[in-house]
Amino acid sequence: MTPILESTLTCPDCGTQAVETMPTDACLYFYTCTGCGSRLKPRHGDCCVFCSYGSVPCPPIQMGDGSACCVAEPTTVVPEVCSLQPAAFHERMAEIAALMQAYGGVAERTPDGVALRFKTGEGLRAALDALAERERSCCATLRFAVTEEAGSISFRIGGQAPDRTAIEDLAARLGVAPLSAELRAGVYRPDWSRITLPKAREVMQRRLAAHPSGVNGWAGLDEAEDKALTNVLRHFANHGRGPSIEDVAATSGQTLDITRRALGTLRARDLVVFDESGASILAAYPFAAYCTGHRVTVHGQTVDALCAIDALGTGAMCRTETTINSACAHCGKPIHIATSSSGTALAAVEPGTAIVWYTLAFEGCVAQSRCPSTVFFCDDDHLAAWCACKGTHVLGDRLVMEEALEIGIALFEPLLRCA
Repeated sequence: MTPILESTLTCPDCGTQAVETMPTDACLYFYTCTGCGSRLKPRHGDCCVFCSYGSVPCPPIQMGDGSACCVAEPTTVVPEVCSLQPAAFHERMAEIAALMQAYGGVAERTPDGVALRFKTGEGLRAALDALAERERSCCATLRFAVTEEAGSISFRIGGQAPDRTAIEDLAARLGVAPLSAELRAGVYRPDWSRITLPKAREVMQRRLAAHPSGVNGWAGLDEAEDKALTNVLRHFANHGRGPSIEDVAATSGQTLDITRRALGTLRARDLVVFDESGASILAAYPFAAYCTGHRVTVHGQTVDALCAIDALGTGAMCRTETTINSACAHCGKPIHIATSSSGTALAAVEPGTAIVWYTLAFEGCVAQSRCPSTVFFCDDDHLAAWCACKGTHVLGDRLVMEEALEIGIALFEPLLRCA
């Protein structure tokens, strides 16, 4: 019997269909829908996406030999960038798992890949060096490096933009949450290329790893949701207030029913905040339709930003210089900030000692829990006094203005960027 090699995949989320050629000696465990961007994986009990969503099951199942390469776990499925056969790949993943167990390894996302961090131990450096050398021979397009810091050793795996799918596959196998979401084709939030300062990178990595909703909520927006969100943001920037549902429908060119459904999804994702009646838009990151104390002037229009980070990221999102007027959260002293270079550089900070507190703890809606405590301070002494008043419940990071600006740019510049 000759197996059929083409199968039509149907996305269960949006119904988009695509004809794909199936491999004969491996399983395709992950597949990104060409319509809505959803990342599909097999249903429980199926070996691959073709067996779950395809018009024709994969070749091994057609041949009645599911044991040839198909199992319901991704660890025996070989990523496209790897030249290993399934059995050898399974052994390699088992070797990595054994090292992580023996040396207290933790898998973390990095801006360009994944890092496996280990406690220093006898024989570990030699084992990781040998592993890196073998990985280079079978995954030629990826980068592998072993680095040492005080008390720890890291095995780093990275790649370029074309390797993103392979990196996501590897991260999923290691149980690591993603650190960026694809808003639209080729546009990711946060944009890690915008973060160059070590402290800013470390804070963002730790924050998103602790709260994956900061990534997941932005992933997989459909066309109607994306249009609704971008038009809400443009209305805030142009008018200094939130739009009505009718405003969003008119500017996005969508029917009122489609707009309502799209805004309902955005509300469920915590990307847009409504009042209790569901009739008025109160906020859409980075903007608020109420007084927050962070006033940002954009294109001559003044609007409230939800927090200090949001205020700093507004200029880059709107591609313009901004002025920010806020106040120290402890003493109320005015803080003035001006940005230049389309919102990507600091032109003035008064007082020069001003800093940002980026709170970590939140529960439920970010606009109502985290944002009120992500604030400016006129100096370190007043941050320390504020923290002392708050007691042991203060979780967050102190950022100098340059670090806070980079984070704001990475989070918000992509929101209005075209694909």
